[in-house]
Amino acid sequence: MQKYKAVYFSDHPSETAKERSITLAFGSRSRDTYESVKDLSSEEVRLLLSTDSYQQLLASAEAENLPLNTYCLRKLRESIAEAKTRGPQLPLPGMEVQTQLFSPVTVTFRGGRKEPFQRWYPYLEGYSPEYVQRILEEYAPNAQVVLDPFAGTATTAFAAAEQGRTAYFCEINPVLQFVSQVKTRVRRLRPKTRTRLAEALDAETNEVESRIEAWQPDPILLRTYEDSFGDSEFFDEKTLAQVLQCRTWVDYVASERPLLAGLLTVAVLASLVPASRMQRAGDLRYKTPRELRTQMVPFPSAIAGGIAQIVQDLKGDGDGLLSEPILICEDARALAKVAPLCVDAVITSPPYVNGTNYFRNTKIELWFLRCLRTKQDLTSFRATAITAGINDVTVDKVPTSNRPEVEEVIRQLEAEAYDARIPRMIACYFGEMTEVFGAIRNHLTPNAVLAIDIGDSAYAGVHVPSDRLLAACLEDQGFSLVQEIALRRRKSRGGTLLKQSLLIFRYHRKESARPQKKPEKWRSGWQSFKDDLPHQEHPYTKRNWGHPLHSLCSYPGKLKPAIAHHLVSIFVPPQGSVLDPFAGVGTIPFEAALQSKRAYGFELSPAAFVIAAAKLKVTDQEECTAIIQDLMEFINTGEPTLEEMAEAQKFGFNGKVAEYYHSQTLKEVLLARRYFCLRPPNSGAELLVMASLLHILHGNRPYALSRRSHPLTPYKPTGDFEYRSLVERLRAKVDRSLSVTLPSGFREGKVYFQDATEWWPREIDMLDAIITSPPFFDSTRFYLANWIRLWFAGWSTTDFQEKPLLFVDERQKQSFRVYESVIRQARERLRSGGTLVLHLGKSRKCDMAAELTKIGKKWFAHSERFDESVAHCESHGIRDKGAVTDHQYLVLY
Repeated sequence: MQKYKAVYFSDHPSETAKERSITLAFGSRSRDTYESVKDLSSEEVRLLLSTDSYQQLLASAEAENLPLNTYCLRKLRESIAEAKTRGPQLPLPGMEVQTQLFSPVTVTFRGGRKEPFQRWYPYLEGYSPEYVQRILEEYAPNAQVVLDPFAGTATTAFAAAEQGRTAYFCEINPVLQFVSQVKTRVRRLRPKTRTRLAEALDAETNEVESRIEAWQPDPILLRTYEDSFGDSEFFDEKTLAQVLQCRTWVDYVASERPLLAGLLTVAVLASLVPASRMQRAGDLRYKTPRELRTQMVPFPSAIAGGIAQIVQDLKGDGDGLLSEPILICEDARALAKVAPLCVDAVITSPPYVNGTNYFRNTKIELWFLRCLRTKQDLTSFRATAITAGINDVTVDKVPTSNRPEVEEVIRQLEAEAYDARIPRMIACYFGEMTEVFGAIRNHLTPNAVLAIDIGDSAYAGVHVPSDRLLAACLEDQGFSLVQEIALRRRKSRGGTLLKQSLLIFRYHRKESARPQKKPEKWRSGWQSFKDDLPHQEHPYTKRNWGHPLHSLCSYPGKLKPAIAHHLVSIFVPPQGSVLDPFAGVGTIPFEAALQSKRAYGFELSPAAFVIAAAKLKVTDQEECTAIIQDLMEFINTGEPTLEEMAEAQKFGFNGKVAEYYHSQTLKEVLLARRYFCLRPPNSGAELLVMASLLHILHGNRPYALSRRSHPLTPYKPTGDFEYRSLVERLRAKVDRSLSVTLPSGFREGKVYFQDATEWWPREIDMLDAIITSPPFFDSTRFYLANWIRLWFAGWSTTDFQEKPLLFVDERQKQSFRVYESVIRQARERLRSGGTLVLHLGKSRKCDMAAELTKIGKKWFAHSERFDESVAHCESHGIRDKGAVTDHQYLVLY
């Protein structure tokens, strides 16, 4: 069977550019020659043919009285044989070499696209594992610790981990992070466990289309699609509905089998573009009419094909990892904040200066992963990326001074470029790359190897020799170039000869005086807190100490406002910023806002989220009145459905919902629940009204709508069934909340409905402190203590079975590694000198501070802890205070 290879010649007589090529035919006797050249560019084949001219090639064939195809095959065989005989050249330090160490196919994703695990998610900008292994064998055979600061799908990390080396990587794109981490977890499993996982995946995804259609579309994902993409129609109507249904399906699987859901998600991510109206060809673009006819893949079929590949790979032998690759940070520049890693070899391929927009290329996948919620999110991602394309250039990116070699190219571009952003892009790119490798050198061992795969570019006829410019920039950082290997050659559209190179450097540590460490500004305040325990002294011991809105809604397990007050005062400077990733009802962010500090919070419980968000907003009374009026009209003109009434009669923990209320009050509660499910609160007034209603759902005083129960935990109700008007009591509660004033310096904050273990919003950055009190290991199950409020916030019977498994409360009982992503992102989003402060619970079963200190060592160089007995804590009428013996304060910095 013949094989064919097309080779482009600019002087070919054909009229159109697409036809200016010759097609070489390779028979069975020329199979080895074909295998050698099939993945070469036209420029590289012309080099083997010793000519760039079609006319000259034709003349040479005619001179030897040979057909053109025969002449070309003979010339290729001779050139390949000569290269093999010559073998790899041994260059002088710093000199370029064309070597046969690396097959051209290994330096692109084509070399890995058919390999198990590599093929799950095609990544055009990647390279093959074989390429990494050859670099390690040739230049760093004794390296124990390997780092890739621009990991993509973590090929370098996997290749190192397969050999038992310690592997760290950085990757700023959440899609690529996700794919890499799922593959890591799978490849660390034992073969029998992987086989069982494959069987479970196969069973779960049998008849994919019917599985998808069994689920309701995710309404929030639809809203973020509209908010992120506007009127863009990336999918036809049926496919978009299937994608939204698939999101719900994946979430359900994740509640019970997280790794299974991860594999399913990888298959979905790989299927989104093939099933869409888009095509990833360099950049993401719309398919042409012909591509729409010939290349559209039904979404369920694409998923089924992806799953079949995954199942096949899971059942295969080998491909395990002897060590576990670690995502050390997202942005490689944040390595400057991380504790030393003692890296022996860095192998990486940074973004080429080629105009490719790496985030735009994956925007559909980012949306599915809930990383895009608005149009601004994509802009924020691009702002954090290395400036490698003209669309990455923004007014906020200020170029730093560069080496003279870089400045000379910039001057040429300023004179010739067709877009003023191009010279600015080059200036930013090399400045940012210098910053990255400046951060990396803090982690290198003496004489460490740095291998960089880089490609050059050209704009308006100006050659940008990225290899030479980067080598010049790194020279100042202590890196010396010892070898340059030309891997591939091609020509730009303008005819400039370009190449892909592998640069090999050695790092020579320069001894310099270490800067005098400045004492931490929080040190004295922290020492005073430990010595004096001010929150145990008057007036902070008063039950009602603090701003009245701390009591906007009763909530069990809430941190004492006095503790939050002192921690914020100590660790957050005036006008500083703070995040609480486990915000609960917002005690810490609210205390920060009261102190005129910029406050953020994350919360995954829909009830706690509403309460926390309400506290951080300044509320308009007229809007509150209008909302209550609208709610009253909704109640007065509606009737609960039979399904709603049936659920109230059947569902409950300490009694059924219907047992808590008079029949008329129950009707009003059911209609109010429907009202807020149809109109999720967003404004400060909407949040305050709903938070106030959550407060009055149950209690032991006349303000409550329920029969006699408890304001914190809805114990089984007692007493008479007495009608209590929902609107009347709600209006009274809202009026009480509005009657208290906020201090003049109050600064509005923001709470995200967000899982702290997932990707943090990009605007959360340069924080002075992260202060949080995550769920205690032995704490009461939050969903039982808050079940009525969670039910009112929209949880169904099924949600109570599934969603608690997604919360850290339950996940930490399996492993404290659930906190790794929290601590990693904390280190990255804190400014230099910032602190992570954790308020924890110690019990006879678990020392949380000790466990989290172990995890924190990967990212924080220093830690301090302090234990405080809980003997002084009051019970608030709760009979079981749990197993906590001490409160612990863990400071990581």
